Amino acid sequence: MARLTSLLPRDEYTGFDDEALASQQTRIGRLDLEFIQPDRSLARNWERVGSVHDASYLLVFPLAGGVTFSQDGRTGLARSGEYVLLSELAFYELSPDKNTRLLMVRIPAAELRGRLVSIEDHVSRRFKPNEQMTRLLVGMIGSVAELFINSPPPNPQALATEIVSFIALTIGSEDRGAATDVRNARYHLRRRIVDFIETHLSDQSLSPKKIAASSRISLSYLYSLFNDNETTVSQFVQTKRLQRAYEILVADPKGHRTVSEVAYEVGFKNVSHFSRCFSRHFRVAPRDARQTHNASPHPTTDPRHAPPKGLLAPGVPSSPRGSLGSPYWERRSLHETA
Repeated sequence: MARLTSLLPRDEYTGFDDEALASQQTRIGRLDLEFIQPDRSLARNWERVGSVHDASYLLVFPLAGGVTFSQDGRTGLARSGEYVLLSELAFYELSPDKNTRLLMVRIPAAELRGRLVSIEDHVSRRFKPNEQMTRLLVGMIGSVAELFINSPPPNPQALATEIVSFIALTIGSEDRGAATDVRNARYHLRRRIVDFIETHLSDQSLSPKKIAASSRISLSYLYSLFNDNETTVSQFVQTKRLQRAYEILVADPKGHRTVSEVAYEVGFKNVSHFSRCFSRHFRVAPRDARQTHNASPHPTTDPRHAPPKGLLAPGVPSSPRGSLGSPYWERRSLHETA
């Protein structure tokens, strides 16, 4: 079987040769999806990621066979019908069984961190997945990937938003084992705080002090809860507001509500500030978000905000054969040392 170089960052991706026909790739909005049938271990070099803001999470679905995973000293086995979440901020390794077929989804870190303040708690299978939600997620992701592997959906950004929301819902439903998880109380407190923030996004006076008061905790304790996930209260609230604004805009293609109305509705006090934050976060201006099904956002000139170059969109020509020699992925057998 051909050896593949899979899910490279977009600035290093140079296409794949004709022998790597076991790989199929597509991009849906901010998500990269790839079917692969690897013949040996995949190892991720964490040093390639500069910061949490540039990183992504990798959701791995074994569609056939199983795959052994390892990250941060934790190892496990994911079988067909299951999933495992990995972080690109630390080294990891995937070792597939014979005839394993994988579906891999790369999700920008900001997308999941904006929905699950405790997302790092779920990396590399710390908790037991919810079986019912897992079946729904595996079926949905597999169907979406199969359906749009050769042609893009009509509104890729809106579809990506819905996919990420369901992924977050599924991950959040994992059984954390209250009897053995020493961070269980903090988790439930953070969940209540996130619920309060989501309910009061339109409140322009929403502040860390008001959020702390809603749960009867001190400001310093509130800050520590968000420091667990390497973010701040203000950053989390702003990300939530931007995501809510995006959902409102793409659901209003005929422009019944102006950008100013949407900005105020999600709690921004200044329309210009909202437009700058929105454009920086989604790489598309608010006024253009309604037309994302006709034109996907283009990268900014700031390399820190450039989209990851892991996959080519359908219809984009690849580079010549033999251009896969990137050190980003290393292929090793299980018995080889790191």
